[in-house]
Amino acid sequence: MKIKVSEIPEEGLDVDENVSLRINEHETPARLEIHVDKTGSEVVVRGNISARMELACSRCLREFSREVSAPLDLVYRPVEEIAGESPELATEELDTGFYRADELDTDVIAAEQLILSMPIKVLCGDACKGICPGCGRDLNVEGCVCPAGKDPANSKGQELKGYFNKDVKN
Repeated sequence: MKIKVSEIPEEGLDVDENVSLRINEHETPARLEIHVDKTGSEVVVRGNISARMELACSRCLREFSREVSAPLDLVYRPVEEIAGESPELATEELDTGFYRADELDTDVIAAEQLILSMPIKVLCGDACKGICPGCGRDLNVEGCVCPAGKDPANSKGQELKGYFNKDVKN
């Protein structure tokens, strides 16, 4: 949904809608509940975004879905206000977003905030064992088939062992 900033009423604007966002190559249905206030050219967005997201585990690579929710407390200013200013942002501007052409796109805000709310390392569960670096098996499903006593973490590059010790013939 696109909001015309100049048309935001003095008492603010309530937005309560279901949206479809494109996140990580998936269409993600989400619920956006926000209140938008305007003071001069500055726009404040407060509320919540929630969605069931399709994710891939960082340890075992399995896809799973999880309910994700993010509170919103954002400030936007017109990008035209900073045109011609120093390209560096002041400390107080680091939490400020910018809108262009008197328009605020709530779909972009929602997708951005959901992505930012995700942990860097997404796990399907705290007990996830991941995959074996030697044989590549999902250790949550089946056991490792690496030879006994062989440390799979140290097996990388074993096929190159001795490669540099060979005599090179011209």
